[in-house]
Amino acid sequence: MQDLIGHNFGGYELKELVGTGGMASIYKGFDEKLDRWVAIKVMAAQVSTGAEEIMLARFRLEAQAIAKLRHPNILTIYGYGEEQGWAYIIMEYVAGGSLQDRLKTKNYTWQQALEIVIPVAEALAWAHKHGIVHRDIKPANILMSYDDWPLLADFGLAKMEQPNTPGLTMPGQVLGTMAYAAPEQIEEGKIDARVDIYSLGVVLYELLTKKLPFLGETAFDFLMARLTDPPIPLLKVKPDLPPFLASIMDKALAQSPTNRYQSMDEFLQILVQARDTAPDAPYRGRKTTSPLTVEALQQTTVRLKLLINNQEIFTTANPEQATLLIGREYKTDKPEIDLAPYDGAKAGVSRQHSRLLRIRQEWFIEDLGSKNGTFVNSVRVAPHQMKKIVNGDVIRCSQIELMFEVE
Repeated sequence: MQDLIGHNFGGYELKELVGTGGMASIYKGFDEKLDRWVAIKVMAAQVSTGAEEIMLARFRLEAQAIAKLRHPNILTIYGYGEEQGWAYIIMEYVAGGSLQDRLKTKNYTWQQALEIVIPVAEALAWAHKHGIVHRDIKPANILMSYDDWPLLADFGLAKMEQPNTPGLTMPGQVLGTMAYAAPEQIEEGKIDARVDIYSLGVVLYELLTKKLPFLGETAFDFLMARLTDPPIPLLKVKPDLPPFLASIMDKALAQSPTNRYQSMDEFLQILVQARDTAPDAPYRGRKTTSPLTVEALQQTTVRLKLLINNQEIFTTANPEQATLLIGREYKTDKPEIDLAPYDGAKAGVSRQHSRLLRIRQEWFIEDLGSKNGTFVNSVRVAPHQMKKIVNGDVIRCSQIELMFEVE
């Protein structure tokens, strides 16, 4: 692919090549207006063959898929464009690298492994609820914003379960990296959300053992092993692991989709139970008395009140609401928390100003690069940084002050 360093796309100059893939390259660029680095994924937009047309369609689909999903553990997209014969996606830049990079040098305890996999499972459960199957879960597509804050990336092979979505595969083509692909991806069987369960299971297995669950003398042997042989037993590779992890692995890596966990929510609940309630195994982070369940989340109610007159303008107790966009309605885009009726435009509130995020049972606010800033108790939140908020905190979006209440 042509070296594009120095080229400008969407107002961003490409400064450094940071990664290449099958159909695109990723560059590092600098946003001078907001004083931040961004990642810019670029591929050729000029097509002359059917295969190139499919690749470009997938690239556009990736942008649509990420833009549709607002979740604290899914990489944020800032924009998409096509110019100068190139298509590009402008995304959040993650300096911490990928999980694949860290696996080369770091050994994870089983508790640390679960702390990485659980947020990814939460992100996938959210994607599945929105009709999107990722289909390419692997350590290279899990970026590490912090040691315990993974971000799911690269939706280039995503399947959007909508009636008008065109098929973007060709006969005999297998999607996903083979080391993590489910058997039905290899056999070209029915693809649904359970392929993500299988692939995430392989990632967890590798985190626990530093090995993959199948062996082979050749690439073909390795590929076919998952169609004919069961995975190498977890405890055979690492006997000191708790036995309950072996049973979780056996079900997540079942050859037949009908024998796996049937939804990412089901898999997630088992992982959370393993982390929070396992006997004789201290939990590295916050210990809860019971697993996080939908029933527990239903008891959480968030309210926002205008500080100037104590008027309540927003209330939610939706257990599936992991992120709430604050801003102003514009054309067909309407944020969950719309400040337009409260003189938001006059007060300088951006259309996509900030967002509230629930991560397990805690709440955070992130400024989305707003023009006039987001503040918590009069302290400005740096753009695209997470700030924890608690009951009674005052959030200011430009000139509008809101009291945050959660119960």
